[in-house]
Amino acid sequence: MTTALTDIGVNLLHPQLADDIELVIQRAHESGVSRMLVTATNLDEAAAAIALCQQRGPGLWCTAGVHPHDAKDASGAWEARLAELASHDSVKAIGETGLDFYRNFSPPDVQVEVFRAQLAIAAAAEKPVFVHDRDSNGKVAELLNEQAGSLRGVVVHCFTGSREELTRYLDAGYYIGITGWLCDKKRG
Repeated sequence: MTTALTDIGVNLLHPQLADDIELVIQRAHESGVSRMLVTATNLDEAAAAIALCQQRGPGLWCTAGVHPHDAKDASGAWEARLAELASHDSVKAIGETGLDFYRNFSPPDVQVEVFRAQLAIAAAAEKPVFVHDRDSNGKVAELLNEQAGSLRGVVVHCFTGSREELTRYLDAGYYIGITGWLCDKKRG
């Protein structure tokens, strides 16, 4: 008997997979992954993910959000657009959102502002959040605590923090994603 698995961090819309999406999905199914959550990192990608989910049907859902790297590009009525995308049946979480103070492709203060806004949108939409925490030194946890009790769930998908930060997340009832960092020898 094969156990059905769910992959909640599928980057199916990455340009490297543009010509191979159907084969990636097929290989996943053959490997026992029957449900997938397509990760969106910006609002255009979220719209494309929704369209892919509609095209593919059951077993494929997505997130809608602004990745910390893309926070600098959030402008205009982005919050209203995210709220509208979040209302779609295919969207099961807000994200990937959070903070990445390792690369700082977006200024840290902008990342914080955009993350805080997305947490409020997630609470209003009653959707969980799919969180990126890279070298935030506790700032992600601090911002999540501001919404304590109003979030439907939290998965810290990308996590590079300390054991103490991990314990803090687990004690708060959050889930931790298992990513490729697990195989990084530098991290032990």
